[in-house]
Amino acid sequence: SLFNDPQGAKIGRVVAFVGARGGAGASTIAHNVGWTVSRTYGLETVIVDLDVAFGTAALDFNVDPNQSVADAFLQPERIDEAVIDRLLVKVGDKLSLLAPPSSVEREYPVDGSTIEHMLEVIRRTVPLVILDLPSSWMPWSRAVLSQADEVVITATPELAALRNAKTMIDLLKATRKNDRPPVLILHQLGVAKRPDIPLAGFATAVGAEPAYV
Repeated sequence: SLFNDPQGAKIGRVVAFVGARGGAGASTIAHNVGWTVSRTYGLETVIVDLDVAFGTAALDFNVDPNQSVADAFLQPERIDEAVIDRLLVKVGDKLSLLAPPSSVEREYPVDGSTIEHMLEVIRRTVPLVILDLPSSWMPWSRAVLSQADEVVITATPELAALRNAKTMIDLLKATRKNDRPPVLILHQLGVAKRPDIPLAGFATAVGAEPAYV
């Protein structure tokens, strides 16, 4: 409170969801959390799908936007509240979407500084921003995860997901020393004909107790 400017604009929270591997359910959980928060608590929420190649947000919410989050990357210097407002798709009274493009024919220059600027613009107008990140590890995704207010990692009880989750959690704990540690969600337990790593063994190996199973 000593450093808070009472005349300053309120800044929304950014919660980033990422899977320890592809198919771990991070996008499904991110979209449902955004929808639930907007409906249950009446909180203005924006879901930003940053998987510009194969993001599923538009599909999940059954919309076909004319413009996408990737359009912001083409002219990053022009990103302001008016541009973001044109790109947002309303999918509920309190929920909006920055959807990925519906085609992979074009490459977009995804850049960490552009995403950071875009998020700063969005945070000025909404109290909650849900980020849906691809599971592929890139410099810009690492930067976004390091700067988010909260990080949620979704993993499945398999060896590859365990290794990736541990690597991500260890790195984020080291780079986010003043923030809460990442929230771990263990997903898809008990799938038929698939041997699961036991819950206790998974938690011990990763070094983090799953918040939700």
